[in-house]
Amino acid sequence: MDEPKVLNVTADPERGGSKRLPIELWEGLTYQDILDIDETFQPVSDIVREHRMVDLGSEPVSARRYTDPEFFKLEVEHVFLKTWQYACREEEIRNPGDTYIFDIVNRSVLVTRQNDGSIRAFENICLHRGRKLADRGGCKKQFWCPYHGFTWNIDGTFKPGPVAWDFPEIDADNFPLGEVKVARWAGFVFVNFDANCKPFEEVADPLPRHMDYWMIDHVYKAAHVAKVLPANWKVCAEAFLENHHVGATHPQVSPYTPDANAQYDVLSDHVTRAISPHGYPGLVYAGPKLSPQEILDLAMKNGNKAGASAGIEFGPDMTERRYLAITGRKNLSERTGRDLSERCDADFLDGFSHDLFPNFHLWGSLATKIGYRFRPVGLDHEQCLMEVFLWKLAPKDQPAPAPATMQLLRPDQKWADCTGDLAYLAGVYDQDESNIPSVQEGLRALGDRDVHFGRYSEIRCRNLHRMIDKYIEAGEQVAKLDGQA
Repeated sequence: MDEPKVLNVTADPERGGSKRLPIELWEGLTYQDILDIDETFQPVSDIVREHRMVDLGSEPVSARRYTDPEFFKLEVEHVFLKTWQYACREEEIRNPGDTYIFDIVNRSVLVTRQNDGSIRAFENICLHRGRKLADRGGCKKQFWCPYHGFTWNIDGTFKPGPVAWDFPEIDADNFPLGEVKVARWAGFVFVNFDANCKPFEEVADPLPRHMDYWMIDHVYKAAHVAKVLPANWKVCAEAFLENHHVGATHPQVSPYTPDANAQYDVLSDHVTRAISPHGYPGLVYAGPKLSPQEILDLAMKNGNKAGASAGIEFGPDMTERRYLAITGRKNLSERTGRDLSERCDADFLDGFSHDLFPNFHLWGSLATKIGYRFRPVGLDHEQCLMEVFLWKLAPKDQPAPAPATMQLLRPDQKWADCTGDLAYLAGVYDQDESNIPSVQEGLRALGDRDVHFGRYSEIRCRNLHRMIDKYIEAGEQVAKLDGQA
């Protein structure tokens, strides 16, 4: 596979000198143009300004990738068991012995805080007869198998039992639990089943640099809601990799949120980003042109822009974005006790949706950070556990609130049943879910035919499939070499 060609932003005279890439073909402002307007009020940071796009062509992909169990087996072997998977937050395992159970593709992991404060992860398997050692997390003094009582210490070392005499083949000093690699970053804990994997820092770059800018070290988990959806994991993930669907699926935000004309970035093989600027309509929006006040009224009722007015007058030298930024800066500063006066307007306004290949999404911005994780349910290629997280900036010099526990919705429940911090977004997820089962049904009906992605607006979906192929190809080559040895 050829390396993708990096595209550079240039001015387009045919579109009034607008700053754009050669595949940003719509008429009107780009995000870079919007930032130029923002800079008449406040400087814009380099992280916000960054724009990196590659050309991945316009070839379709087969619908079989979502419906074929044999293709899913390749994903399990070469993708899910070879990539860094977000497991939990460090504050969920604060004390020695605290254990979080992370499950994916019929693998179960005990993520455990050690006595020295480090974190290690072990396969959740009794090495006697294969039972899971633990069915639920919590604080463990040891890992004791409920079947026959075989026991391991929290560091994975074996504790011989009263019938050790009957297992002469077991060397007690050389019978540890299988260990899984662990990476820690900004309070997030990741695991990898591949002992020869690349370091997390190398794979995740530049996500840590971007999230450091978004003060990721100062957040806490305010909400965690999940639901099993009847679709392939990629169908679910792709619904959150592009803004193209906003005009049709979320018409209530389309008057002030771009869709296909959002900014898309391929920052590395493993990290992509979409930026949703607020205060400008999407290309799909066909309604009447709204007045500045009407845009403000809509924006102030939805999402993290909601809140009390800043108490300033909307005058002729004000823009909708500037007004919303002043309001957001004031409200967040008062809630957290932090001096945010030097942060640029986009930090309070726009959605910065990052994804880390293959299945973890993390948003930037200051007020709240949404996160998604998409896990196949066991080895069922047409069932996905979709999880939504909400991380909030903690008050300065105060202990962060306790992390939220996961609320698992029943199949008949709506996301709108959520309460608390996630409630303001729940209706949006019901709209997203309304598409997902029907997409899976349609993909089955397509059989061997193709599905199509936009060259620009759905570049992140295209990159997801490119990277899946890259991992499968590399894994199959290794397997072939091993077979020849």
